[in-house]
This record gives sequence, C-alpha cells and structure tokens, in this order.
Amino acid sequence: MRNLILIISFFIIFSCNKKEVIEQLSRDNELLLNTYGKPYDDQFVASFNPTETSKDTLLISKIEYRNEKEIETVKKVKLSPKEVDSLYSYFQDIKNNFKPEDRKSKVLDGTSVAVVIRNNANEVSYSYKGLDKAENSTTEIKKLMRFINSRLPKDFQMY
Repeated sequence: MRNLILIISFFIIFSCNKKEVIEQLSRDNELLLNTYGKPYDDQFVASFNPTETSKDTLLISKIEYRNEKEIETVKKVKLSPKEVDSLYSYFQDIKNNFKPEDRKSKVLDGTSVAVVIRNNANEVSYSYKGLDKAENSTTEIKKLMRFINSRLPKDFQMY
C-alpha cells in the first residue's frame, strides 16, 4: 500500500510539471506591424493577409501629413514562399518573447510600435510605447523591421 501511495504521488508531481506549449501561428493569421508617433507624424503599416487574393504580397502603407492632409502611399512587395516562412517566424518570435514590461507606457510623446496577429475576429496585440525610435523596442522587432526594410526602396523604409 505504501508503494502504491509513493507511485501515485510520483505521477501527480510529474503530471503537474508540464511545460507550457507555445502555440504556433497558423498560416491563416493576418499579420500587421504599425509604427507611429505623435499626431501628424508619418506612420507606417505593414500588413500580410494570406486569405486575400494575393497570398504572397506584403503591403506597406506610408501615411504622411502635409498641410494637415493625410497622404497615403502603398507599396506591394511580392514574397517567395521562403520569405513568407521567415515573416511568420519573425512574428512568432515576437509573440514568444514578449514580456509585459515591454509594454512601457509613458505620458510623453514617442514612437510606438504595435504588432498585431489576427485570425477572423480574434486578435492579439503586442505594443511597445514611448520609444525614441521603433528600432529601440526589442531585438525581435529590429529583425522584423530589417526584414521588411530590406525589401523596400530607401525612401520608403519603415522607422
């Protein structure tokens, strides 16, 4: 009887010690990266929506304000299957490595970066606020921005 109690205790202890399984991003997820600052500052939105007609196109919108008018310019970047894999990998890394303390929120104006992963009506957002520039957010954001910027003309790169 004593051995049975020890064995049951052993199984209970080890069954409670399960490691957290990190959910992998589905290839149906829409991916968004938004960088913005104070009102009337330029902002960028990079979006990838695999459910749209063109499943291999990354859309980059640059929104500029001239004389209080909003001017939006859109660039389309075709991605190879390997580049699509890399894009999902960068978003997965952001999701896996996000810490609540990264969500710095300050009263002062500054650059903000929002990473959004959307599947139908469900959406999860990772925000980085009050930064000097977007590249100061995290290593994962830097890698994602380098990946996107390497496919854009110099005058259209995200910041």
